[in-house]
Amino acid sequence: MTSHLERQPAWPWLLPVVALLLWLPALSGPFQFDDYNVIVDQPAVHSLEAWWRSLPGIRPLLKLSYALNWTLAPDPFGFHLTNLLIHALNGGLLYAWLGRTGRLAKPVQLAVTLLWFMHPAQTEAVTYIAGRSVSLSTTGLLAGLWLLAGHHPQRAALAALCTLAALAVRETAWIFPAAFALVLWLQGRKAQDILRQLWPTLTVVAVAALIFLIEPHFRRLIDVSLATRPPAAQGLAQIEALRYFVTGPLRLTPNLDPDLAVPSSPAMVHWLWGAGWLLIVSLALWSTVARRSWTAGGLLWFFLMLAPTNSLMPRLDVASDRHLYPALIGLAWAAGSLLQPVRAGRCLLWLLLPLLITALQIRNEDYHSATALWARTAEQSPGKSRVWNNLGIACQKEGRPNCARLAFTEAMRLDPRSTRAAANLYFLKHPPHPP
Repeated sequence: MTSHLERQPAWPWLLPVVALLLWLPALSGPFQFDDYNVIVDQPAVHSLEAWWRSLPGIRPLLKLSYALNWTLAPDPFGFHLTNLLIHALNGGLLYAWLGRTGRLAKPVQLAVTLLWFMHPAQTEAVTYIAGRSVSLSTTGLLAGLWLLAGHHPQRAALAALCTLAALAVRETAWIFPAAFALVLWLQGRKAQDILRQLWPTLTVVAVAALIFLIEPHFRRLIDVSLATRPPAAQGLAQIEALRYFVTGPLRLTPNLDPDLAVPSSPAMVHWLWGAGWLLIVSLALWSTVARRSWTAGGLLWFFLMLAPTNSLMPRLDVASDRHLYPALIGLAWAAGSLLQPVRAGRCLLWLLLPLLITALQIRNEDYHSATALWARTAEQSPGKSRVWNNLGIACQKEGRPNCARLAFTEAMRLDPRSTRAAANLYFLKHPPHPP
């Protein structure tokens, strides 16, 4: 017999359509900074022939998607539309997978999907074209979850294929076997059954790891990463990063370039935060393993999805909002699992949506121009020299020399050793004469 939680009118099924319409402002933005590096000024994605000649190389499927977009129309609208369609597909996969788990009633399942879909932190993986690597690799993750939760006879091989495709988009997909194992365990599978389902995926990841270690470009990336900061400093940096990642979604104020300094030595606050993160992860792990708690599993998923970019291997940027894209899936289902048993909790899930929608509209407005985006970032990270330098470049491209001069000057004040800001300010004052 159908419970009262599952009986619902037909109108809620219009909500996904409305949610997609609310994302339409994301289609009107221009190319932004990283977009020039990976698309506009990258000849390898300007035709399918050029893409083919660039092989072998890193992220071939991601570059293929860029090449297809550029071949159809080399303007930002097509790229934005593709990003939005990927996000819509991911929302559908998330809803379908949650349905196959059978853990949430239909209204809660829909609310959880919409909370993830409408969160303003997703803009860096959707509205920012260069964030496609995260959203497209998440497609492979969600497709693999959906397949493993079903009864297809070849689901293990298909999940491995999804992982292979995701690795060809973004190398951080090596974490997929751990994510698949976590969910299968929560679904009540035994360890032997989990290993039997995941050995093809584990094989794919192992082979990919060997290729990555052999490929010279990846070896250079590893060397650069290890030279970025020593292990002790990396540990302190990740304490700051986790604090940002946990509090950021609650503030609903995404930041394209957060000002997170790497402490030179640990203070008491770092010991307290570090002990707190260790305690939370330990309790979530225990509750997941011992009790198969979906709420604890969602918290564990959050930290697991951040592990490839925010753990042992240093990165120049301590934290980036785009990495929240797959991580927030866990927080969304944890909230649904925790609040579902209480009527007031289910209402709270739906009451959060207008707040997220408002924050999403505000954030998408920031992407309508490069100056708007970096001016907003300068408000959020006023002490970061790189932010002011990027704002100066944006102002200069839009023909606003006074704005550019003020921004470059501020970048120099914050970091007198910034050679980029110094060069930009010099050439602004002394533009080269055409031959």
